[in-house]
Amino acid sequence: MPQCLSGKLAFASECNWVEATGEAVVENITPDEARQLAINRARISAIESKTGVRVHGGTLVKDYQLLADMVQTLSQGYIIEEKVIKWEQGVEGLSIPLTTYKVQLSACVAGVGEKDPYFKVDAKLNKPVFIEGEEATITVKTSRDAYLHIFNLTADDRISPIAPSVTLPIIPIKANKEFKFPPEGFGLLMSVIKDKKRSSECFIIVATKEPYDFIGFAKTSSSPPLEGGDKGVVRAESMTVPEFYRNIIKIPSNAKAEEMLVYEVVAK
Repeated sequence: MPQCLSGKLAFASECNWVEATGEAVVENITPDEARQLAINRARISAIESKTGVRVHGGTLVKDYQLLADMVQTLSQGYIIEEKVIKWEQGVEGLSIPLTTYKVQLSACVAGVGEKDPYFKVDAKLNKPVFIEGEEATITVKTSRDAYLHIFNLTADDRISPIAPSVTLPIIPIKANKEFKFPPEGFGLLMSVIKDKKRSSECFIIVATKEPYDFIGFAKTSSSPPLEGGDKGVVRAESMTVPEFYRNIIKIPSNAKAEEMLVYEVVAK
């Protein structure tokens, strides 16, 4: 993940509206993917302008790199509301003209608040790139006893709760002991969005000091994120990025610790 310069938050937990722009070039990606990259660039710029944190990234950037930039920035500030003001389409290059998309975004950015310096979560994936159909394993370790929550930011810019779930309602983990998810008997199968050859996505790991009902944030549906024996797993419906962070911000800053794991999935 790209490194960023350290910086201090200069505002309270209430959000502050800021306008930002983001641009992407249609080069080896679809127009829809370029528009999503532009949105992510604008989100990075909006958070940067409020936090003073600067993240490396440019217009001609790979999907994976830009997503890594965005999730790194989201650890410094939360976008809890956003509105697209306008889109602009242009052309870049002379010998090989490339279409560009530029978005002007209005976003309300909230600070992450004061964290507990002694409450940390460390998480890792079994691999950074998956072939569709392979299984992912997430290894988590926390600095104190905690409760585990896992979300999935998918390539269509939606965030879905993975765990806890109806079949795994509470996931307590012990301090300084590795915990592997999913548990024995379940599988976390990786897939790409329909008609995509490759997608960059992210697992959002949230450890809390007390149990917290994330599942109640959204209605449930029958789409199973896990596969396991005869057990059915019910997932909550997906949320937008601002919807997710409007809920995350309700948890006191010193009562949670977060980690984000960016990965790629390649179609067979």
